This record gives sequence, C-alpha cells and structure tokens, in this order.
Amino acid sequence: MKKNKLIIFLLSIFTFISCDEFLDTLPDKRAELNTPDKIAKVLVSAYPTELPTLMFEIMSDNVTDNGPQYAVAYSEQTVTQSYKYQDITEIDWDVPQRVWQQTYASISSANQALAAIEELGSPEETNGSKAEALLCRAFGHFILVNTFSIAYNSESSTSDLGIPYMSAPETTVRPAYERGTVAQVYELIDRDIEAALPLLKDDFIQPAYHFNTKAAYAFAARFNLFYGKWDKAISYATQAIGENPTLQFRNVVLQNSYSVVVDRTYAYINKDEPANLMILPQRSLWGRVYNRAASGARYAHARTKANYTFWQFFPWNNIANGYSSMFGSNQNVYYPKIQEIFEITNATAQTGQPHTVLVPFTVEETLMCRAEAYIMQNNLDAAVRDLNYWYAYNSPGGSTFTADAISAWYAINSERTPRYKMDTRFNVSEGLQENLLRAVLAIRRINCVHTGKRWLDIKRHGITVEHPVFTSTTVSDTIRLLPYDPRTAIQLPQDVTIGGLPPNPRDDNATAGAASGGENNIMTDTEN
Repeated sequence: MKKNKLIIFLLSIFTFISCDEFLDTLPDKRAELNTPDKIAKVLVSAYPTELPTLMFEIMSDNVTDNGPQYAVAYSEQTVTQSYKYQDITEIDWDVPQRVWQQTYASISSANQALAAIEELGSPEETNGSKAEALLCRAFGHFILVNTFSIAYNSESSTSDLGIPYMSAPETTVRPAYERGTVAQVYELIDRDIEAALPLLKDDFIQPAYHFNTKAAYAFAARFNLFYGKWDKAISYATQAIGENPTLQFRNVVLQNSYSVVVDRTYAYINKDEPANLMILPQRSLWGRVYNRAASGARYAHARTKANYTFWQFFPWNNIANGYSSMFGSNQNVYYPKIQEIFEITNATAQTGQPHTVLVPFTVEETLMCRAEAYIMQNNLDAAVRDLNYWYAYNSPGGSTFTADAISAWYAINSERTPRYKMDTRFNVSEGLQENLLRAVLAIRRINCVHTGKRWLDIKRHGITVEHPVFTSTTVSDTIRLLPYDPRTAIQLPQDVTIGGLPPNPRDDNATAGAASGGENNIMTDTEN
C-alpha cells in the first residue's frame, strides 16, 4: 500500500510538471499567480526533473568496459559517448539537451513565483515560498554550471565559460542570453542562497519533496564546499545535520535484510528515512540502465569496480558494515537505490514515460562536506572527529582511528585502496592533509555510488580517470581523462550553440589522442 501511494504521489507531481501549455505559453499568458496559495503550488514545477545522473556516473571511474560480448541494453549512444568522453549527440532521455531544457524550465517556474511574490508586495506569508523559489533557482543553476562548465576554482573560474543565469521571467519568445563566467554564476547562486536561508519555513505537507530546512542547509553546505567557502560549508552542514548525526545514518545492514530488490529500493528512497534530507522525482531511464542484466552490461559497475566502492577496505582493513550483500553479476554489481516507475500515457500503444526517484541530499554526504571543509581549513582534528562518526557506525565493534592511522592507510596503494592520481587546485599539502582528503572522498564514493556525485569529485579535485576500451577480448586502448580536461564540461546542446551561445572549447589533441599509454598510477580493470 505504501508503494502504491508513493507511485500515485509521484505521478501526480509529474502530471503537474509536464503540462506543456505552462511551458509553451509566455508568462503573461499563464494562470495568474495572485495568491500565496497559488504561488506555493506552482513551485512544485520549480524542481529539476531531469538530472545528468546517467552521464555523470558513466563518465566516472565507477564504470568500466566489460567487452563487446556484452551489449548496451538501453540508451546505447548516450552511454557509449559518455564512457568515451565524446560530445553527446543523442536526442533522448538523460541527454544534455533535456537536462538543459528541463532545468531552465524549472528555473522559469521559480522566477515566475518570485515575480508574483513581488507583485503582491512580498507579504510575510509568502516568505516560505520566496525561500523555496530562490533555492530552486540556485539549485537549478548549480546543476547546470556543474554539468556544462569546468569545476569552480580560484585559478580559472573568472575566465571559464559559465551558463546563462536566469534571474527574471522571460517576456519574449527568444530572449538573448550570455554565458558569463563560472565565477559570475557562483556569485549569483551565492546571492540567492543567502537571501533564501533567513526566510525558510517548514510548513510543507510533504516536506521531503521540498527544500525543507535540513535540505536547504545541506545544499548550502555543498555549494559552499564547491565554492571554497570553508567556514560557511561547516556552519551550514552543522545546521543541517547537527554536530553528531550518527542517529540519522542509514542502516545499510537493516536495508540489506530485504531479499527482494524492489523492497530494498523503496527502503532506500523512503521519505521517512532519517538519512534522506530530500527526495527528488525524475524522468529518466537510469533506473533500468544502472541495474541492467549482465548481457546488457557493456559499460557498467563491474565487480572489479565494486572493489573500489562497496568492497573497498577502510582503516579497519575490511569493508563497511552492510556492503557485502549486493545484487547483480560480475559484469554489473549494484546497490538497489533507484526503481523505475513507468507511467503509461498511451494505453493503446502501451507507451509512456520512465520515472525514478533520487535522493539529492543525505546526512552522510553532508557530513563528508563538513569533514572536507575542515580538511581544507587544516583543522584536521575536527575532520577526524567527523570521519570517526562514520567509522564507528560502519565498522565492526565501532572502531575509531587517529589522524596518523587514517593517513597511513590512505598513503598506501593497495588493491582495495587504490591511490589514484589527484591534482587538486585547492591548497592541499602532501602527507597528512592530502591523505585525510582521500579518506573523505573514499566515504563519499561508497555513499554516493550510482548517483553521479563521484564525477563531481573527479572534476573538483583533478582525479585522473582511465577507461579501458575493448575491441575483442583484450583491451585495445585506454581513454585517459586528465585533470581539468576540457571534456569535464559537457558540451552544450547543438540547438543552443546554433542559437548563438558559444560551445565549450575542446582540445583536439586531447580529444583525439588522450587514449594512449604513458605511465600513471591508476589500476586499470580488464577482468570480465
């Protein structure tokens, strides 16, 4: 019964969001938003409905090539082009065009709500809606800039191409926009977040599906971590999850007690799960792509990759509690996080739209945002305290470790703890500080597998990625993505560049010749 209610609720959201007339009609022709209640309701459509999760995860080092004896079961062109760091040309689900269009559509809804609030004179009873609209606008642009631009950094962001920042409703059919710079986009996101936080109100009927207070501060923490504002990242993370969030951690052992895949998935995305700070319905094929059968697992999270995620070793010289039991095969090992909910829109043809549910903000990931910010501040004692909250909960016997013990573990390069090449543009010293950063990234990797967030760490910290490529039963080549490669910024959709926005630059030599040998300290997976 609970599952059926969830499906009905999600499909009602998508029915509202997918109203073509709303997006195809100019703002002054749309329904009048002349009451606080109407404004609050329109904000349901201000949340992005198509995230780049599939592209991000396939581009990351969580995926390898199992060989041509296995097919690409779904989204073949998008998956293949993502894996090979090629510009994606497909017009389908989970592609740059849809991410661009649908995210800007959600931003447009947020802007329409903000304009309506201003027209009403910004009465106090609209403060909660204003906060939500500002956060949705900021979140949408945060997604876009981290998809279509180089990661923010102090070295190049004042010149790196950003994305257009929509700060007002459109009043013409084809308005002219400029990309600006990544630094400018971040400044505007920061402005919206700071304006929103003092206005927050938790008066939602279904708070898990909105920017409730905890989710808002978790987003603010992640944004400021990416922005290099360590004090704010720490403060906002603490406001989201408290000082010691152990009681809010996900009980992976308990969820693994469900032997049926779908039951474990619904436990993961449960709105009442304390670790889930926000739930985000999506239109996507990722639910069927990531958990595909071995026969369709050409590019997948193979067992050799699971040794670096679920089965990586932590300082107690073993895996984390609850991660021994996974589903799938040697070609594709997966944790049941995402379940497709298919909406039939044409009963005769039996066609429709694939829906999934994502969890964009969790307690554990927010804790690692704070730990990373402490490391960047060189406040290593505080970082170790946060690491030990997670270690004590996830290790047999509740083990905790000193900074030196953690550092010693991540200084080695072993089969289950690979010391991949990292060239972060943040100011990190070799030795203790860098090794503690690796410890944080290791926890985030296991907590965020299948969600695409590993790709964002790769972009931010200049992690070299190697993707082996098979032409028969042996590796014929290796595609190497070096730190801050131009291809970490996904190319803009073709119709956008034809419309006048400059495309992302491409290094022809890197694009054509990055698949070559050379020494590196990446462990390349070639087993099937």
